[in-house]
Amino acid sequence: MDRDVLLRRAMEVIDAARREKLTLRLIGGAAVAIVAPKGSTLYPRSYKDVDYFGLSNESSKLSKFMESLGMVPNKRFNALRGGTRLMFYDPSLDSTVDVFLDEFVMCHRLSLKSRLTIMDYTIPPSDLILTKLQIVKMTENDVRDTMALLHDLEPSSSDGQGKFDLGYVTRLLGEDWGFYTTVTDNLDFLISKAKEFPEGEVVESKARNLLKSLEDAPKSLKWKLRARVGRRSKWYEEPEEVGGFRP
Repeated sequence: MDRDVLLRRAMEVIDAARREKLTLRLIGGAAVAIVAPKGSTLYPRSYKDVDYFGLSNESSKLSKFMESLGMVPNKRFNALRGGTRLMFYDPSLDSTVDVFLDEFVMCHRLSLKSRLTIMDYTIPPSDLILTKLQIVKMTENDVRDTMALLHDLEPSSSDGQGKFDLGYVTRLLGEDWGFYTTVTDNLDFLISKAKEFPEGEVVESKARNLLKSLEDAPKSLKWKLRARVGRRSKWYEEPEEVGGFRP
């Protein structure tokens, strides 16, 4: 799918939601393309759908809103999962549309409920990085997305265009040994792969700096107790496989 067509449609949807006073933000590859424009050009990936993030207390309104834009609901899925996730088919893109609500749950759990007003079109860059680095088995698209984000973003004390909130990331991972372990494993992996890509030295340097910040940050008692168990006990969830939808 053409990236520009996808992004144009996604931003139109978010602008329309804003006019209806509904909270909707991009997540996934489309969000990376907006947050890291140079990196996503340096490390191109394929696009097959668009994912959004919203609030569970707006679920029914969001469903009606998406239908008003011509999207076809997956009625069975939405009836069963409407409190945590909605699924549609967008004829204008010929693709599935997922709307995650409140929490992003894959290999680890990331609450975004209180963070959706920080950016205009996407979830915050620091959360976007974490949605990628929390994947135990990264795909090629995930690797390229993460490299794009590391290439373009600078650590800061807040989230914004071109920057991510380093303190937020280190605090969150300093509370959760499992999440920390997956993220640091992936950073090590990206460091080993970076030289295979253009401007890989930029990504490698930023990955090393982020890794050191995570290692040096304070850890909670809960983190330290779980660290004693280590890898003897599984530290991540197996992500649920949910197929696409076409009416």
